[in-house]
Amino acid sequence: MNPSNKRKKAQQQLEIQRLDELLWSSTPLGEFMNNINKTSNKNGPSYQLKAKNNDRSWIVRIPASFVFTGAETGGFQTIVIAETLDQAWDEAYKSNEWEILKFKVSHLCVFPKEPL
Repeated sequence: MNPSNKRKKAQQQLEIQRLDELLWSSTPLGEFMNNINKTSNKNGPSYQLKAKNNDRSWIVRIPASFVFTGAETGGFQTIVIAETLDQAWDEAYKSNEWEILKFKVSHLCVFPKEPL
């Protein structure tokens, strides 16, 4: 294939890609995505600074039967600081401070102390 044919094919491919971009941006979803990208570019750095430290309080509850064989009532809970649910469970595993609950805890649960 000679160089002039290669250039023509490359030019045609660029034109096709540009038409695809124009078509995409004219659809409702394309317009929505463009607006999101413009908004996130304006507020990018400040948002990233907020997201770096997103530690929060998590409550970890376990049934008493996990600790005492045959226990029917009660349970234990601790509050830990972590970024994710998995990290909260790891921190609770290391915790030495557990509160005794008087109500029945039927299953292990990990949940945020305060919703976002």
